[in-house]
Amino acid sequence: MFFLKISRLWALGSLVLYWAIAVQSIQETRQSAATECSTEYFTRIAPSGIDIERVQYVTNGFFFESGNLGYPSIPLGLPYLCAIIVRNTTANYRFGMFLPNTWNSKLLTIGSYAFLGGINWLDMGSGVKYGMATLSTDTGHNTGRADMTWANTTERRVNWAYQALEVKQIQRDPNIFDGALIGAPAWDTKHLMPWLSNLARLNLPEEMPNSINNVTLFARLQAEVIRQCDHLDGVTDNIVSSTTACRDSFDITKVRCDTTTGEAACWSQQEIDTALRMYDDYVTDDGKLVYKGATHSSEGEWSTYLLPAEPENFTNNVRINFDGQYERYFMNYGPDWDIYQYNDSTVTDSEIRDETSVQATADQYDLGTFRNTGKIILYGGLADAVVPVQHTTLYYDRTVDAMGNIDNFFRYFQIPGMGHCTNTPDIVKAPWMIGGAGQAIQRPPYNSAWSVPLGFNDTQHDALLALMDWVENGNPVSKIIASEFNFTDSTMQNLVLYRQRPLCMYPRTAKWDGKGDQNIASSWECS
Repeated sequence: MFFLKISRLWALGSLVLYWAIAVQSIQETRQSAATECSTEYFTRIAPSGIDIERVQYVTNGFFFESGNLGYPSIPLGLPYLCAIIVRNTTANYRFGMFLPNTWNSKLLTIGSYAFLGGINWLDMGSGVKYGMATLSTDTGHNTGRADMTWANTTERRVNWAYQALEVKQIQRDPNIFDGALIGAPAWDTKHLMPWLSNLARLNLPEEMPNSINNVTLFARLQAEVIRQCDHLDGVTDNIVSSTTACRDSFDITKVRCDTTTGEAACWSQQEIDTALRMYDDYVTDDGKLVYKGATHSSEGEWSTYLLPAEPENFTNNVRINFDGQYERYFMNYGPDWDIYQYNDSTVTDSEIRDETSVQATADQYDLGTFRNTGKIILYGGLADAVVPVQHTTLYYDRTVDAMGNIDNFFRYFQIPGMGHCTNTPDIVKAPWMIGGAGQAIQRPPYNSAWSVPLGFNDTQHDALLALMDWVENGNPVSKIIASEFNFTDSTMQNLVLYRQRPLCMYPRTAKWDGKGDQNIASSWECS
């Protein structure tokens, strides 16, 4: 059986052209692991257009690929396995595989992060500990964070968009996968990136009073959101669970003060006006929705796109450099295009230039026969400002509009307090870990971690295991228990459980029973 575990819908990790190689080699490698784990063996079975770059039999628990700019971290604690790097010489991209000696007949493909280039060995290392063979692609380039200069050819853009990853494979070929675990999906790139550029425009020029340049302002605003909105779900716990109610009632003027008094984190009215526009949906002057706005409680992540603000340093200025790279390279505006030139016409250009038709449009929300062959778990953090969760909800709602009731194969879970893909602010400490992509490695034992710590690697607490149970045994996933932990000392190597709560199938939410310990999952129920 085949499973798909991804971090973002813009980086689906399904690789049709070489599954046959993977499955055949896994089966035969199990019979004679050390002997068959060789360049000669894989070269012999590879089809034309495929080069075997490297084969290594791993017995020491770790694997390292030098020069990997996107994913330089080394996975540790690996079981005995065969590691392989393959190049598709026809389309110019590479992929890697971990083929474990002890294999449970499943294939787990791993997605990439944002525009990074390189093979995601770290998440493959977590995935292989489930007993599955794991596979990831470099998306056709090798680059680090905040770099889109590589996207200067059609081939590279097509590889990133779908060819190296087969984006939206569950729709393109519904018989390939049995399950998809999808977290924080940046599924609407042609609108997401103009939204980012518009955020930059709202905060430029840097020297203007409307520009938010102080990172402490974000922390102050988030603290005020928690103060005003924490209790709206009926429980005071530093977690804003009712973001819609918060949007309706929040009084942002409470963060305004006279900056001449020297009070810390004073917001001016001009800065408040900018913040209000960040909460608002981005709608063009002619009334077209581009992208949903940030949720209340996501303020701690606003600095991702807005800081550092360094007018004198073009390379390190997020607003001026990164927020304009999509237009310069993906949209062929050229390297001299300036973010100050941005206007709503860029949205139309972005839609027109989305030639590959891999992003979701009005006729792509119907997932067709996958509803008869597979299962999907979708999740997003309510405090996510990198890929605003409201746009994740929009995708789910539009799929419901297109297909009717989808509970039999597609379920969506919102995670209160969680930011983008992982983690929660220290002032919040919301339960967030569910074994999603990239989550386990955020906590000890870090690069060798997998599933959920402290023995919570079961179908109740691990979304991937829950997905497998749904696919294989027909047990629908109605709730997933999320966990949060505390470090026991300053070494940050040891954990104790802090909180657990159920995440409920959208649109249901978790409600406290009014009497039990709020940090214990059994004190909550879905309603």
